[in-house]
Amino acid sequence: MSEYEPSLQDLKTIYQNDLYAFAKHGLGYKDLTIQTHDPIASLLMGPSKKKLIVVPRGCFKSTLCSISYPIWLLINDFNHRILLDSELYSNSSKFLREIKGHLTSKHMTDLFGEFYSDVNWRDGELTIKQRTKVFKESSITCSGIGAQKTSQHYDTIIADDLNSLDNSQTPELREKVLSHFKMYISLLEPGGKLIVVATRYAEQDVVGYILDSENQDQKKTGLVY
Repeated sequence: MSEYEPSLQDLKTIYQNDLYAFAKHGLGYKDLTIQTHDPIASLLMGPSKKKLIVVPRGCFKSTLCSISYPIWLLINDFNHRILLDSELYSNSSKFLREIKGHLTSKHMTDLFGEFYSDVNWRDGELTIKQRTKVFKESSITCSGIGAQKTSQHYDTIIADDLNSLDNSQTPELREKVLSHFKMYISLLEPGGKLIVVATRYAEQDVVGYILDSENQDQKKTGLVY
């Protein structure tokens, strides 16, 4: 008896309901492991609006949180608006280039239709073809510390490694990063999700600010390694 081959509809349903399966098998990130990454994927899929994910470098946190997760959000809601932020604009734009590669692959278009749109598919942002609502914001927009995104509104903001060794060594540098982080309050839609993905470089970094300022119940919405 031949081994069961899931149909495209079966795969579509699996991927829309399981971020870990989507990242590992749908996008081909074979280095992801169920022990490390499935709990993070479950947190990202969960109902909490604020999520804190702290893991060491080299653990594929950006692969899951800043590449796979934005795509997963869009295949579940074609009208979702995502701000993809990092210390440097060049870092978030690298994530976006990888995302574009996935969205134009045959596997993804066979499952979810054509994503590419010549209306807004350029360096630093993209708007998918399946969008049915009119927004001034793109489906995914890249940003970095110092970039101004005034008058923009997002359903999900992903802050990936705002702190680094370079910008965490002095109080002045740490305050610049923190001021950028606080700006998110005015950009996030009511009920929107804020995802902070980080590696620790200083006690008084963005993660330290979050842990100090959030109450005990809110702390429980994060997953800290």
